Amino acid sequence: MGEQLPMRAPDMRMNVTLRQLRVFCAVYEKRSFTAAADEMHMTQSAASKLCAELESEIGLPLFDRTTRRVVPRDGAAELYEYAQEVLNTMRLAGRRLSALRSLESGEVSIASSPMTMYGIISNVIERFKLSHPKVSFDLHELSTDETIEYVRTGRCDFGIVSTSSEDPQLSARVVYSHPLLLACSPKHALGQNTEVTWSEVAKHEHISLRSVYSTRATVDRILLTKGLELTSSIQAGTLATALRLSAANLGVTLIPRYASAAAIEQGLQVISIKGNL
Repeated sequence: MGEQLPMRAPDMRMNVTLRQLRVFCAVYEKRSFTAAADEMHMTQSAASKLCAELESEIGLPLFDRTTRRVVPRDGAAELYEYAQEVLNTMRLAGRRLSALRSLESGEVSIASSPMTMYGIISNVIERFKLSHPKVSFDLHELSTDETIEYVRTGRCDFGIVSTSSEDPQLSARVVYSHPLLLACSPKHALGQNTEVTWSEVAKHEHISLRSVYSTRATVDRILLTKGLELTSSIQAGTLATALRLSAANLGVTLIPRYASAAAIEQGLQVISIKGNL
């Protein structure tokens, strides 16, 4: 049999505080009581005392303390995951309760891609602020995967993404549907067309997005169903960068319709694609 860590019997009266969990998480992340104390705006001795109290409550040592560094012990990683869930839930509850106190004020936290913020959410916020001027917004511009993770962990109220997959931990509804369009320089071989086919698109150099973005996943899915493959020598981190590169006539970019205004501002031609799915 393997060795077992000494741990006292579970006590339903365990008195673990949020302050202890916050300090523990900071120490776990920083691997330093001094750095964690600075982040929490307290003394190093106070941070060490709170962690010691937490260790006493759960009956398990969490860190090996040396003069140079702090090393997490067995069980610290698992507790960190649980602590993050608790703290994220409390943050989300705080935002929800704040909103309930007054429907005319408070803060709404939204996550989405930079181009979705630009093409959709900014317009919605503009109209919403006309009737709710005291409501503030905290906007997180992230990739699709990051947006889903922010919603799952309670770091934002909701996110807007384009995805065909469902997360069992989240509830989702369709709020918009946009076809894909082709954006290219007027100097490009396709630049004077009003409509192109997917076969025509596949013949030209393409500026792609990284796989963490839903637009890339949608493009890949459509190409797979049509038995086509795009050639791409440039992979961009954001749609804004891809558009700028297309404006330099370095390739074509496939964009959702809500990005049309940004493309036109860059001097690009926006062209319909026949046979959109």
